Amino acid sequence: MKRRLILAAGLGIAIGTGIGTAFAATPGYYVSGMGGVSLLPDLHVNDTLVGRQSDSFGTGYAVGGAFGYDTGDGVRIELDSLYQHSDAGRLDGAPIAGHLSSTSLMANATYDLLPDARFTPYVGAGLGFQNVGGTIGTLSGRDWEPAYQAEAGLRTDITDQLSMFGEYRFSQSESVTLADATDTAHQHFSDHGLLAGISFKLN
Repeated sequence: MKRRLILAAGLGIAIGTGIGTAFAATPGYYVSGMGGVSLLPDLHVNDTLVGRQSDSFGTGYAVGGAFGYDTGDGVRIELDSLYQHSDAGRLDGAPIAGHLSSTSLMANATYDLLPDARFTPYVGAGLGFQNVGGTIGTLSGRDWEPAYQAEAGLRTDITDQLSMFGEYRFSQSESVTLADATDTAHQHFSDHGLLAGISFKLN
């Protein structure tokens, strides 16, 4: 019994130490780099000749970065950009060549749910624009469209200046126009991203 109490006490101390010894959050500017996979859901394209069609895509990739300011109390404000690319798979069940890609520019805010923990869960949201486009069969086009994003992740400090994070990010924009010589379509766009990255505090 005494041995169990000692083990339980030791475990409690270890857990408490893991939570309580995170690096103290201090205000300052930071830069981040990230990369991961892009998972486009089944999307749709509204064709003026054919009507609404469903298109699907293979697993793609995403890379990006951010410049931001950490207020020191769990809130971070940043300007971030993410590039995503996915190859087309099928259109209404038939194989099709092409791709969709996007480059986002977002004003983003995140909030650390447990700012003093060694592993800090966080949530965030952003508004901005995405340059969306690509080629679906013979149709092609690209344009900047209003967009939003939401994210949830887990961050941990490595040193006073360096931290690592992993996150899930969802983004969606207005439809983009694709066209060829005889046809026009509006391609719906949204993206699920699984990302990992590093942040470096500048001061």
